[in-house]
Amino acid sequence: MTIPAPPLLSIHPMSRHDSYDTIGAILNIHAMVYGFLIEAIEDVPESRMTEQPGTVVNHPAWTLSHLNAYAGTLLSMLDDPSVPTADAEMERYGYGTTPVADRAAYATKRELLDGFIERNARLAAVVGEKHADYFPRPAPEKFHPHSPTIGHIAITLLVTHPPHHLGQLKQWRRAAGIAEKA
Repeated sequence: MTIPAPPLLSIHPMSRHDSYDTIGAILNIHAMVYGFLIEAIEDVPESRMTEQPGTVVNHPAWTLSHLNAYAGTLLSMLDDPSVPTADAEMERYGYGTTPVADRAAYATKRELLDGFIERNARLAAVVGEKHADYFPRPAPEKFHPHSPTIGHIAITLLVTHPPHHLGQLKQWRRAAGIAEKA
């Protein structure tokens, strides 16, 4: 299965002359890592998406579900109506949930990847449009004191959270015996 280049990569092109465009830089980093996440999963067979080799439990199906849930949460904080299921997704795939090896507990690989691509494209568009108004706003109380504003949460979820899970996926691939691409 070949996944097309992520649509996010073309949203905020940067040059040396645009170095002042902080949100563009944030969205470019997010797009780059997003592409790496897709590459780390695109050659994983459907039948192995919930495999938990050894002690590595964060398998690709849970990881995509988890990242999609957090993207939905951020979209909700930005008052975007595209994810009416954000709270339910967080209950199932948010912080503290446990990945399970049951393949039936997750959407298909195609559905997960399509959802990941669509949700992250939507997230980039909404962040690009609404960041100036929403980032300074107070974060929901449950995120304090580490994230006092929506901007703190957004930068965490756009720039630091996905690479953390990319690293886990790389570990999962090694434990599962799936060779890295040349």
